[in-house]
Amino acid sequence: MSPLLVALLGILLLPLFVGSWRTSIFGLGCQGLLMASIAHRLEPNPSSAQDFVLLADLAIVRGLLVPFAFYAVLRARNTPARNDVIPPNLLSWTVALSLVLASFSFAEVLVPEAGEQRTLVAVATAGILLGFLVLATQSDPLSQMIGALRIENAIALLELGGKRTEPPLGLQLALLAVFLTTVAYFRFYLNVLGSAEPSASVGTSESEGPTL
Repeated sequence: MSPLLVALLGILLLPLFVGSWRTSIFGLGCQGLLMASIAHRLEPNPSSAQDFVLLADLAIVRGLLVPFAFYAVLRARNTPARNDVIPPNLLSWTVALSLVLASFSFAEVLVPEAGEQRTLVAVATAGILLGFLVLATQSDPLSQMIGALRIENAIALLELGGKRTEPPLGLQLALLAVFLTTVAYFRFYLNVLGSAEPSASVGTSESEGPTL
């Protein structure tokens, strides 16, 4: 599982250094698919309904549905390719790498024994901290949504590392429904922003026109 965690850490960092919304959406999809692979390694033979719901949540919803939902809206809006989830400067990149190092130090305290469990906690902590870094440094709606989803994915990864106690199926489905509702709201809001931009530009041109 360690190579999967290393790959997940890399996909958490890549969109911070490549200022493109396509890279950010690709990163969200890869996070879901990698977490599904990790869950499958932890439970190679899923037998309960909870196991199948978990795999569907990670692989289908987070790995495929969420990236496609965002990509369809952003492509329809002809969104400019450039979208920095953190400010593109040396200070922001240094802070991001420092947060990753702090996450591994925190994992050493939280999980005394070296191993995959410690690595999983470190990667999940890094995902949460990097998500908060995105929320703290960028104010545009798309970056805020991506930051929130990064935190949500990191929390889901942290849950995988806990004791394998199956939650009630109803609770698991309710949490999945809340996540899907959140993604649907994000997509709707991006659609509203896209439809409002032309009218806003028209109103601006009219107000700035000649008065005589």
